[in-house]
Amino acid sequence: MPEMSSETGYARLTPRQARLVMIVLALSALFFVGVTFSPLRRGNVGKRPPDEGDVALYWAEVQRIHAGEGYYQAAAAELPARGYPTRSLFNWRTPLPMWLIGKLPAVVLGKALICGAALALLLIAFEALAREENNIIRRPVACALLLTGPLMPCLLGNLFVMPVLWAGVFIALSICAYGIDRPWLGVAMGLAALFLRELALPYCLLAAAIAWWHGRRAEGTAWGVGLAAWLGFFALHGLQVARVMPPNAVAHSQGWIQLGGAGFVIATAQMNAYLVLLPQWITALYLVAALFAMAGWHTELGLRCGLTTCLFVTAFALVGQEFNQYWGSLFAPLLCLGIVRFPASLRDLYQAARRPAAAGWAVFSGRIRGASRP
Repeated sequence: MPEMSSETGYARLTPRQARLVMIVLALSALFFVGVTFSPLRRGNVGKRPPDEGDVALYWAEVQRIHAGEGYYQAAAAELPARGYPTRSLFNWRTPLPMWLIGKLPAVVLGKALICGAALALLLIAFEALAREENNIIRRPVACALLLTGPLMPCLLGNLFVMPVLWAGVFIALSICAYGIDRPWLGVAMGLAALFLRELALPYCLLAAAIAWWHGRRAEGTAWGVGLAAWLGFFALHGLQVARVMPPNAVAHSQGWIQLGGAGFVIATAQMNAYLVLLPQWITALYLVAALFAMAGWHTELGLRCGLTTCLFVTAFALVGQEFNQYWGSLFAPLLCLGIVRFPASLRDLYQAARRPAAAGWAVFSGRIRGASRP
């Protein structure tokens, strides 16, 4: 049974600790908002016409596969023709989900599949949060409504062909499956995300580490077997790419390590149908609020969600070019699970900061003594 989460971790702070956290929160918000008005700002939204870019590339590949071509033949034809660098293996997407969509009787069924997965995520996220809230549904309903933002691209145009969108949905499904005490479903969904897009690898490694840390050896072994299978799959992918790579292949003029910092992280967090319509400084506040709320969410679901988000945020502060903004779809659904806890987290922090110092120490020491009892 998951720990009830009506109280956040901030309620356990002493007044001095709470005031320090309030200062850090305010400074973080000011810094992130300031980045969006500075030369450090990043973002690629609206800079390329809809008939160009990755969506058009994947759509063309899907059409070729649907007409009978193999995936690698389709990619070898479309990538150079559209000016994409092809020398690096990482410029070639693994076959899923383009191959799957192209092999369906009708390409539009691919949109139905990912929309079905998105609907399942809404339901499982609602159930996972409702269990933590002792079936009080205010917060789960708010989360389900907010999730329509990062999940709306599943319905819009041809965006459903983006592998990173599929991977983001399946990562969130995996985390929420743990929230409803279905760890084997969590393993299956997480590994599916990895086979759909290799950028899900950090989450899978984290989930495997959590399983071993908690002594769940069977689950940890399942993650290990799945990761080994993916390594074989990726090696086979590399062999297929080597066979079709053109002899005059060119590389990116810049590497993947760009150290985009807060600017790029904010840009990735903007991968939400509502946030892309708003000024970027609102996304900056949204991201800070979500991370703040996750830091005080001390249930197993909260720790898994928070650690995964922090893992991607840290990675994207270091790696990724401006046109990779869409990578944010990997963790955008998770921000919705965190942001709904922001009001309660801020309330508990404020109340902790106002408590008399002696009372605050009594609460803190009482927590420590209670935690130390066998």
